[in-house]
Amino acid sequence: MRTRNYRPEDLPTLVQIQQAALLVDGGDPTPAIEAWLRDAETDVRADAFVITDDDDELNTWGQAGTLDGIEGEIVGYTTVTLRQDPDGYHFLCRGAVHPQQRQRGAGRLLLVGALNRARSVGAEFEYEAEQAGVALYFEVLFPTRESTRSRLTEKCELQVVAGATHNGAQLYRREVW
Repeated sequence: MRTRNYRPEDLPTLVQIQQAALLVDGGDPTPAIEAWLRDAETDVRADAFVITDDDDELNTWGQAGTLDGIEGEIVGYTTVTLRQDPDGYHFLCRGAVHPQQRQRGAGRLLLVGALNRARSVGAEFEYEAEQAGVALYFEVLFPTRESTRSRLTEKCELQVVAGATHNGAQLYRREVW
């Protein structure tokens, strides 16, 4: 598997993955991913990632690139959005892995990529946050019916935010630094 940045031609596949995940996980059936990716203010090239099922056997030197002409099918995606409030800076990660592709490491790779993006962007705000006495948070909304949630939250050191639910999803968080 390999992660890469979102491309506009990926949109129909991401909407299909979101719809397939909603059938299994429940939650809000509106295609929020489509609206977010079409928003002119969103830096989708930097804040949206996909994961593909590239054939690792053909790419023996590692996952840093891909062979010419070999482009795997998209099996999941994640997005990272930043908002600020009096409590701190919040990097919210949302996404999905196609239900048929779960438990193969795609969700973990997407979360690590999103966390790295939050750390990279958060470095710009670290001094401001420290001076204001607020935190930099990495947050993830997991569907409450998602079966691999506990394993992913443990691996990424995410803690449940009590009482923070949204459209059938539970909010988890950790400080970026």
